[in-house]
Amino acid sequence: MATQSTQDLFLPSLESQSPKPLPYWPISFARLFWEEPGVRGHTWFSRRREDRLHLFAGIIRFLFHVILAPITAILPLLPVVAPFIDLFTPFNVSGLFSKINKSSEVEYNPDHVEIETDITLPDAVLWNAPGARDYLLEEFDPKALIHDDRSDVYEAAGFEPRWMLEVTIRGGRYMSHEQVDWTPARRARGYTALSYPMSAAFTLFQEAGEQTQDKGHGAAQWSLRDRKRISKQFLIQYCSAVSDLQPDREEFVWLDEFCLSANKKLAPDKEQQQNDEAERTEAAGERSEELGRLADIFAGAKTVVVFCDKIDCNHATFECSWGNRLFTLGEILNASETRQMTLKMGLDEHGKMVKKCHVTLAESGHTFRRRMMHEAAIAKKWHLHSILRQSTNSGSDTWQMAIQSLIVEAMGRDRASGYDYHQYLGKGLNGLLPRRAKLHHLKGKDGWADLAWLLELNQGFYNMAALAAVCGLPSRSEESGWIGPPIEPKAGNERLEPLVSAFTVGERDQVGQLMAPPLNVVDAQTIGLHPYVRRDSNALFNNEDTKKARMISMVLLVIFYGVGVVLIITPLLSDSKDPNFPILEFGAVIVYLSSLAFNLFSLVASTRYIERSGWVFLSEKEWTGPERRKGNAAWGKGGDVIQKLRRLDPTLDLIEWGKRQMVPEWEPESEPQGKFMRGCLVDLRTGTVVRTVVSEEPNSMMALAIHGSGITYMLLHRPESPGGVARRVGMASLPPFTLSQTKRIGAIKIGMYKDEEKKEPSTIGETVLGCLSLGMGNSRDDEY
Repeated sequence: MATQSTQDLFLPSLESQSPKPLPYWPISFARLFWEEPGVRGHTWFSRRREDRLHLFAGIIRFLFHVILAPITAILPLLPVVAPFIDLFTPFNVSGLFSKINKSSEVEYNPDHVEIETDITLPDAVLWNAPGARDYLLEEFDPKALIHDDRSDVYEAAGFEPRWMLEVTIRGGRYMSHEQVDWTPARRARGYTALSYPMSAAFTLFQEAGEQTQDKGHGAAQWSLRDRKRISKQFLIQYCSAVSDLQPDREEFVWLDEFCLSANKKLAPDKEQQQNDEAERTEAAGERSEELGRLADIFAGAKTVVVFCDKIDCNHATFECSWGNRLFTLGEILNASETRQMTLKMGLDEHGKMVKKCHVTLAESGHTFRRRMMHEAAIAKKWHLHSILRQSTNSGSDTWQMAIQSLIVEAMGRDRASGYDYHQYLGKGLNGLLPRRAKLHHLKGKDGWADLAWLLELNQGFYNMAALAAVCGLPSRSEESGWIGPPIEPKAGNERLEPLVSAFTVGERDQVGQLMAPPLNVVDAQTIGLHPYVRRDSNALFNNEDTKKARMISMVLLVIFYGVGVVLIITPLLSDSKDPNFPILEFGAVIVYLSSLAFNLFSLVASTRYIERSGWVFLSEKEWTGPERRKGNAAWGKGGDVIQKLRRLDPTLDLIEWGKRQMVPEWEPESEPQGKFMRGCLVDLRTGTVVRTVVSEEPNSMMALAIHGSGITYMLLHRPESPGGVARRVGMASLPPFTLSQTKRIGAIKIGMYKDEEKKEPSTIGETVLGCLSLGMGNSRDDEY
């Protein structure tokens, strides 16, 4: 047998994992009394086999149809003759049947909900700016009324850095530096911005024979003073590596560790006594604000110098640690001129091979980004390719496409470093989108809140349904929300056109506090998921496969009924005073036996079929914990599901929608024990099988977008209350014909999750300084 690949083992296959196919029987008399696991039987109570009275309920139902055979046999015919009965009786028999059918249908269609009259109107997200007064939680005071322009949430374009380094260079070597205010008088000379990962600068620091002096605070790898010493060594190497400029010059340089906050000028003896934690706390506010204008700082630079510690790196490939950072996007997308600082092997004055820094001649940012775009196409990183194409040929993509690429690429870079909470995702994107947020509105504490705020500012350019359509389930131990790790576009599923409009809203909890903003989906279309597979008790009349048997059995029933009725009424209508009772009794026996035979045939036929009623989710294993419900059963992997369904109903024609259609796959990056459940969505009407992964059992599917060759649906667990906030539990791609099965429900809110994996820093300064590494696999201390 050929060895299976890791991916094949990870994904359930439609090939059965059992050594032998599961047998099935066309008709099972045992199913009249004892139903199969995971199937809801057709008894009046105790419908599942694990119920204590399940066998007793089956016997009661069987005896009912045997004893009252003449009555129960003609009940299926009543809808046909009901209109004629209505002509001779004061009762509306037809209306009675429609009410019975409607009441049985409501239970089995979770998306048939009533309108809720007790509603709460949510605020717009932009109405409650982060840090603004919340008037709902304050007592009304007429004297305290002030004018509050809630629309003043946009920041003006054209940010300028607040501080700059004035570097003195003599003989082509670094001499000194001084932090200066970036005043209008100095701006005419322009400045150089240095873009680098801190880990690369630390390599230069070590090779220069330097050592760190302080221990990093908390999770931080380096102290603030050591970070400045590392950056200073990088600055020294840069000054020596430039060969095409005047050897004696003064140059303005923007270097993060010296320009994100004001320099506290202390005496040398007091500088050593300065507490690193206190220094971090003092600088935290300034550093956080400067990070919010990072894209504009690099866009305004005369030259951007990029650096990594890989030998002979051209900084355009994905092996470069500089190119994989989140903040690389903001630093290079709008750069007008670039230089590449690279390590090369060369001989020193003693003839020994050593590493030397070399700075290339200046080239246009357009040319450099085109090389990056070429490498992105080779690596099939299509979001990055789209971002770079937009930057080199502005207007080639719509803002919807450009913003989607920026967000997904930024989230992917952030997650690649091992941190999922995205505290500074908003600051990294601010300045790259059409509308900018005010710096003090991006708190950097809740990444999802900052992202929701930034996207709502750009509501005229972007539909959030596109982001929701590409987000998979996060690897978390709590319930998930509408944002998760995004999937990359691939050949066959690059098409992405939202079918709904989505935006975040300001939701409040029971005590009036603002919650994490849920996603509000307008013009939502849903398909209800049935909670179980149900045996078709009226299969003889519902299933097309029984059409011939139904016609023959009903014709025979009518014939024998007619003969029996004639034999019964003939003696009663005769003129004889002494009716012929043997003939009458023989007629009654014919009626009863024909009814009994018809009932038994109908009951036995029902054991062969299940209801073709719509979509159902069949889990691979049994649910455990709070998700467990009555009727829970393990259906096995993809192939076992098909075998079991065909055992329950051999007439089911099942076909998979999946790999052959090149559908997107929202595979979780890891699967904590008990967090996710694999299974199959099955349309019992068409036989369509779709594999998926969920975090809890879904009861509804909402159409989001045309995605590749199919329709992307968000799998939901909707609350019983019509106005409640639903939870996203999975994603799936379904065939386009499923749109004809949807029900429009107006609008629905999808809640956000809470992240218990978030590691709270000890200080705000540590949040700013120690939580921003966006390089592949590096610590957050590699960044600002």
